Amino acid sequence: MRKLVFFVLVSLCMGVVFFSLKEELPVTSTELYVVDAELMRLIPVEVEMCRGDKSSQAEFVIKRLTLGFDENPKIRRLIPDIKNVMSVKVRGTTAYVNISDKMVKNHPDGRVLEKLTVYSIVNSLTEIDGINSVRFTVDKKVTKKFMGYIDMRNVFKKEDVV
Repeated sequence: MRKLVFFVLVSLCMGVVFFSLKEELPVTSTELYVVDAELMRLIPVEVEMCRGDKSSQAEFVIKRLTLGFDENPKIRRLIPDIKNVMSVKVRGTTAYVNISDKMVKNHPDGRVLEKLTVYSIVNSLTEIDGINSVRFTVDKKVTKKFMGYIDMRNVFKKEDVV
């Protein structure tokens, strides 16, 4: 009988501790910009993410863009769903995005598609409070070309892409 009472008390204590420690993480919503099904323009999609510093929010945005929205027929994927295809670091008000060569090789060709991809990333990252611009590197090198149409040495700011 003592063992049963002890077990019940320990179980209750563990339950109280578990539920008291389980706090809701503060979340915020942000808009990610993705490509529409006709490959014509960017459309905003609202997602929730944990509140945090700019760097952790930027990492979430990059991972979520890479994951894509394949279940939604109104959205097309341009960023390939390949592990470690992009990374991001934030310094000051600028997000530095490194694109891997795997992304370059697996990205569809075309001026419009390149611009849509670049501004999907730029517009999504600049939705984060405190990030105003984005710089790109390819395999950690500043380079003129991503797919050959946009000069990647530029500093990019949010833009309406139509």
